[in-house]
Amino acid sequence: MTSTFVVGVVAEGIGKRIPTVAMPCVNAAYVQHPQFEQSVATLRSAGVTVLHGEGGFVPNEPGERRADGFPWQIALDAVETMAGSRGRA
Repeated sequence: MTSTFVVGVVAEGIGKRIPTVAMPCVNAAYVQHPQFEQSVATLRSAGVTVLHGEGGFVPNEPGERRADGFPWQIALDAVETMAGSRGRA
């Protein structure tokens, strides 16, 4: 059981081995929490493509606005690549 519907749907999707892409949108202070990297590693070990760090979402400093906004294209490209590779399998 999960605390929110969205988390429940994602948890079930991981269990069903549905390809999943996640891009955590957090600031640099949040990333300093020891659980953050452990959570990213856990998701990756479960088969989730986590777009964090180089080539994904690079955290900004707290309160700093991103001049280019959220990098949606990186997430969309990852989903498109994943969908294309499933179609060829």
